[in-house]
Amino acid sequence: MLLLLINSILFPTVYFLSASRGFDMILVVYTALAAVIAIAYFFYNRGFSGKGVTPEMLPDTMTEEEKNAFIEDSKRRMTRSRWVLTVLFPLILAIALDMIYLFLIPMIKEMFS
Repeated sequence: MLLLLINSILFPTVYFLSASRGFDMILVVYTALAAVIAIAYFFYNRGFSGKGVTPEMLPDTMTEEEKNAFIEDSKRRMTRSRWVLTVLFPLILAIALDMIYLFLIPMIKEMFS
């Protein structure tokens, strides 16, 4: 949780400092990073096909050992890849804050002026 908090402060700070210094490609970099990380997370966890699965839900062609191994492997993958979310969410947060700054705040100001 602490890593998520630190990254949620650090990533938007780096984003806005880079943008203010004239590095206009920062949006593209953050978006590409977020997309690549999200896709890798999805594939590593096998599309979350094992999340919440019980042995009864798996095909009868699998042995009991294969079913248990599949379920344990799915749990292990979810646990081992949890750290990725501490990078992915702050990247998305930085992009969302930029969209709020660029579009939502001016739109709200326009409504009240």
